[in-house]
Amino acid sequence: MAGISVIGVTKFFQDKPTLTKITLEVQNGEFMALLGPSGSGKTTLLKIIAGLEVPSAGRVYINGVDVTAVPTERRQAIIVFQDHSLFPHMNVYENISFGLRARGESRQTVAEKVSAMLDIIQLPDKAQSYPQELSGGEKQRVALARACVLEPSVLLLDEPFSNLDINLRHSMREFVSELHNRLKFTCILVTHDKEEAFLMSNRVAVLLDNSLEQVATPEYLYRSPQSLQVATFLGERNLFPGVVQGGYFRSVLGSIPCDLPDTASAVATCRFDQVLLSRTVGELEGRIIQKAFAGRSTTYKIELAQGTVVTAVCGQQQFAVGDVVRVGVNSGDLLIYPA
Repeated sequence: MAGISVIGVTKFFQDKPTLTKITLEVQNGEFMALLGPSGSGKTTLLKIIAGLEVPSAGRVYINGVDVTAVPTERRQAIIVFQDHSLFPHMNVYENISFGLRARGESRQTVAEKVSAMLDIIQLPDKAQSYPQELSGGEKQRVALARACVLEPSVLLLDEPFSNLDINLRHSMREFVSELHNRLKFTCILVTHDKEEAFLMSNRVAVLLDNSLEQVATPEYLYRSPQSLQVATFLGERNLFPGVVQGGYFRSVLGSIPCDLPDTASAVATCRFDQVLLSRTVGELEGRIIQKAFAGRSTTYKIELAQGTVVTAVCGQQQFAVGDVVRVGVNSGDLLIYPA
């Protein structure tokens, strides 16, 4: 059963489309990432699911119930923003218990649920602390606890880690993943960070230019972006312009069989780590024009004899700027799209 169903959702702001005919299903208990650049409509879609925005067209269902016209507080969907939004005059215990108390839970029930949640977020000794006494990561955990203690069927996260430093981001990603595994809520994470989306989600929905471009597992999306637009957005890909003639894609890489119709403008792509460098073996000759060492790997930029610049990420090979190398790309690694 789908935990969330979005059917044909369109949203206009001042006669300009922010979302265009979005149809998306998130399974019950699934962790999905909405991935896209700023302005692609990710947060607007999240707010529509939460009931904070009304769609111009389309329907929203939660657990099979049409909630398009249902107020936010009756949707069993809770949204957590990147700025924490903790009440500064309340301590941690009071912040986490706020929703329970507003719902009329008994004092004993509130105490039991908040105590259990403090243990889950590993902050039992911070119950009496105030937000200004907490670190950024602790504030984010409290914000998540305040949402999860209400046992929502749907948790919506709007770039909750973007204001944290890199170490805190890593630890919070692990924490939220563990929390999801433990509580089994349906979750949507909005992010513009590809690594974050891939690490945390079961599936990734790519939003570009206000439209849903592709929904797939992180592995499939990484290996097989279905369009040039998605491939370009994901980055870390070389682009080889060419033409398709008689069942072959022709470019600096030579002639490669393909099943596209003839076109004067097509593009082949491959990931940086699919470019093979050698001193002796490879179809093309090039010269190293840039080198960037990153510990486990080194990124090289190679200028081919035809002037095309190719990027390669290598683990073991060590070349120097100015070295002449042979460059190879397996034809099976290439994805070819109409330009």
